[in-house]
Amino acid sequence: MRISTRVLATIFSFFTLPTAMLVQAQSSSSPLPRWAVKTNLLYDATATINLGAEMRTGVQTSVELSVNYNNWEFKNDRKWKHYLIQPEFRWWLNETFDGHFFGAHAHWALYNVGHLPKPPFSTWMNTHRYEGWLAGAGLSYGYRWNFDRRWALEATVGLGYAYLDYDEFNCGRCGELLASDSKHYFGPTKAGVSLIFGIGATEEPPIVVAPPAPVVRPYEPILRASFITPEVEAVKARSESGSAYLDFVVGRWEIRTDFRNNSVELQKIYSTHETVRNNRDATITGMSIVGHASPEGTYPSNMQLSERRTEALKNHIQSIFGLTGVPITARGEGEDWHVLDSLVAASNLPEKYLALEIIRGSDDYDTREARLRALEGGNVYRQIYADFYPQLRRSDYRISYTVIPFSVEKGKEVLRTRPGDLSLNEMFLIAGTYPEGSAEFAEVFVTAAQIFPTNCVANLNAAASALMRNDTASAARYLNVVKETNRGAEWLNNMGVLAWKVGERQQAAEYFTAAGASGESNMAELNKYLRSVTPNR
Repeated sequence: MRISTRVLATIFSFFTLPTAMLVQAQSSSSPLPRWAVKTNLLYDATATINLGAEMRTGVQTSVELSVNYNNWEFKNDRKWKHYLIQPEFRWWLNETFDGHFFGAHAHWALYNVGHLPKPPFSTWMNTHRYEGWLAGAGLSYGYRWNFDRRWALEATVGLGYAYLDYDEFNCGRCGELLASDSKHYFGPTKAGVSLIFGIGATEEPPIVVAPPAPVVRPYEPILRASFITPEVEAVKARSESGSAYLDFVVGRWEIRTDFRNNSVELQKIYSTHETVRNNRDATITGMSIVGHASPEGTYPSNMQLSERRTEALKNHIQSIFGLTGVPITARGEGEDWHVLDSLVAASNLPEKYLALEIIRGSDDYDTREARLRALEGGNVYRQIYADFYPQLRRSDYRISYTVIPFSVEKGKEVLRTRPGDLSLNEMFLIAGTYPEGSAEFAEVFVTAAQIFPTNCVANLNAAASALMRNDTASAARYLNVVKETNRGAEWLNNMGVLAWKVGERQQAAEYFTAAGASGESNMAELNKYLRSVTPNR
């Protein structure tokens, strides 16, 4: 004999207690424990021992395991014996342990039921006994009310599937085995009204932070610095210079290469000449020598001596290098009181200011020397003679040459080895081959300002490049070098960009206005900024 679908539904429904109670309570926003234990009050009503445990696994998830046991026999051989295990995974709509949830559960049970009362059970359930096992799974819905941080009540109901395997007997302790069968069941698989107690430390509910209100940022003006295209240098005239401190026999002017330190000093001139001569892009156009003497002796004799020694050095150079067709000028300037003044002024010489008063006086040079000799009994003069006079006895030389024009590609090679051979225009064209604001772009303009430190165009362009990379300190330094007579529209525009970058908004506007056409685009950008911070403008 096979058990009817109605009977199976009755058996399974009573295992899962398909009766729900709606309980009114308030949901609590207080911090809730991580763990909870519970008992199903509907199971308790059937004298079924049951215990459930649930653990929070996330902000909106938890897992539950319930165990149910009934081993009692009632009068008239009535039985509702069973052992049921039911795990479940839950997803909470709000947050874990609060309000609505959906679940996915599984179940496994052993059962032995029979002689159930009629009504509410059927005649078949009243006159027969069923013993077997079941397994399956289902979906559930429930709601939880939190009374406080510990106590809560929960109602749940579920539907699903179960496979039932059973033996059918006549009622009685043993009864006659009537049939062995199985059944696929679809219907209620879970129901309960559970009393809950939280255990363990409480956890703060997650704080839901509202997204920040959108920030309306003011318009950031795109300011452009001004560059000036340097003029083409028709003839690139360059020079190399130095000073040689040659020693001579007292009162004589002949060049003796083996006398004292002369070989070292002459090598300075030789090396300078070789550097220029070995430059394939250069042509030597001339050389000048200016000789100086120290003040010991009479002024006329020192003048004559400096002229003769300078002429001797000229002849020596011509004999060494054979500079045919290259003009060499030689000039003796006698005693160098100007450099003596600078050396004494920078020194810690005793009675320095008395010495400077004599040096800067209106007396003729021989009288000045006599007064220096007499100062402080000659002590000051002896120190001047030892420390400063050797620096006055020198030959200043300069080798002049011209350099050929360079293409951009050739100019890039020269920039790395002999940047001084480039013109400002050539450097500007080289910079134009690099992306604006790049390291290579900036390096060209920095080099130009180093090679031409007093050139207004070189410094203005270096300032513009510095502004592009927000180097306001360097930009201010370069702009400060530009002479007042050369502070045109481009300079005013760059000053405006600098003022803006250091926070001087009003001053920036004044500079852009004064720059005229050069500052028009930047002034337009500034107006966009003003409109963004003052919407009614």
